[in-house]
Amino acid sequence: MTAQEISDRIEIADLLTVYTRAIDTAEWDALDNVFTPDALIDYTSAGGIAGSYPEVKAWLAVALKEFVRRQHILGQLAVRLDGDTAHVPLISPIP
Repeated sequence: MTAQEISDRIEIADLLTVYTRAIDTAEWDALDNVFTPDALIDYTSAGGIAGSYPEVKAWLAVALKEFVRRQHILGQLAVRLDGDTAHVPLISPIP
């Protein structure tokens, strides 16, 4: 593994931590540090919506309001690097 690949993996882990902390603490504006304004996000596999980042950000604030507490635990990060692209499935394993 190259130094760049190690750095990329650390940055991905940090980004996932920012994401999960934003969701768990309801700090929705922290998601601005995770997603680009033109991101398309799809939560339909978990019973949610699919849409643009602004739409999904607003939906998260409403949909997760009924959960008094939230906790994400990241244990296994299956990261596949392909040049400047990374694949990090959060549910399905990498073949």
